Amino acid sequence: MQSSGGGSMLGGIGSTIAQGMAFGTGSAVAHRAVDAVMGPRTIQHETVVAEAAAAAPAGSDACGVHTKAFQDCINSSGSDIGKCQFYMDMLSECRRNSMMNA
Repeated sequence: MQSSGGGSMLGGIGSTIAQGMAFGTGSAVAHRAVDAVMGPRTIQHETVVAEAAAAAPAGSDACGVHTKAFQDCINSSGSDIGKCQFYMDMLSECRRNSMMNA
């Protein structure tokens, strides 16, 4: 809805920015409130590379499972390789751990 006074475009953009800032602040306050009640959010990464390497037959690539998952993702995603970032990260971590254990 436009006002009959012909308000400026800059005023509309400023209003939108202010509304977005208020929404973001409200969201942050709500997250803090939930954290206060439920406890802080934690993310725990677990790696089971050692088990996969122990189960792999001798002479095979210790990161073969991750390599296959990454290749399958690349083959199925076509041109959107951003979907495969998770698999690439897992493969990189596996290779890094394999080098440290070797």
